[in-house]
Amino acid sequence: MAIHQNTWGTFLEPDPGLADAEHPHEALKIPIQGGHHAELDIFAGKNAVFDRMAARIQSVGIAYEDQCSAYHYFDLFGRVERCHGELSRLVDVGVFMGGSAAVLAGCVEPMGLELDLVDVNDAYLQFTYERLRRAFPRAMTRIRMFHGDLPTYAARVLATEAQTRALVHHDGAHSFDQVIRDVSALYFVRERVHGMAIQGTHLRGDIRYLNFVDAAVYAMFGVGVKYEPLGANFPADAPVTVPNEWDGNYFLAGQPEGMYVPFDGVEWKYPHPMMELEDFLPGEGPSGG
Repeated sequence: MAIHQNTWGTFLEPDPGLADAEHPHEALKIPIQGGHHAELDIFAGKNAVFDRMAARIQSVGIAYEDQCSAYHYFDLFGRVERCHGELSRLVDVGVFMGGSAAVLAGCVEPMGLELDLVDVNDAYLQFTYERLRRAFPRAMTRIRMFHGDLPTYAARVLATEAQTRALVHHDGAHSFDQVIRDVSALYFVRERVHGMAIQGTHLRGDIRYLNFVDAAVYAMFGVGVKYEPLGANFPADAPVTVPNEWDGNYFLAGQPEGMYVPFDGVEWKYPHPMMELEDFLPGEGPSGG
């Protein structure tokens, strides 16, 4: 996909036409396939902040679908809660229809954080922003939309904002090569990143998608990398361990849905010393999604 939008690499303004739209996804021509909604209520009573957040998220009466399980969202929230005193910003890469962004937006006010939404698809950014606005209106002054991939965001934002200490949630392109590019870009701004939560680590699918996120993590940090498992660990008879009807994706049974890799003390195996951040910026166009 060639870069042709003049907003690439910049922060977007919200689309005012979505504020009164009954179905923002239709206005933005975003299809809803499975219509999965994470069942956040299964964690009711575990954490008062999460309970209030879940209630706000579920009160928004618009059509959407979530990418992740409720277990991933609860674990992501828990990781932010445990280290928010060391953070200034949350960065959600690959927002889709705002499932993880809604959880992160619920952390903005109670934990004194900022949130940047990063995606190569400006329609997903606008939908997610509108979903968050309806759920957490008072947090929106601390939430921005960046149109671009993670290497571009790293170069134009993280590399220039010296006081930032970010937790990056990666749920963008799951292809091996793009994950390598994305994580490599973080190497050059690693002093400004607390760690990376990465979803779909044990996702598999058609060979054309190269869904080997776990292999990319091991390529970057070694097979002995220390990480905190995130999300569901699906049994062999779970429906999501069978290729789905849309793109053939499925999860490996008995493996975590995602990983959290703290950057403190991690051993970088790549990129090599002759490379620069510019080597990982898109040329013809972004391959993420």
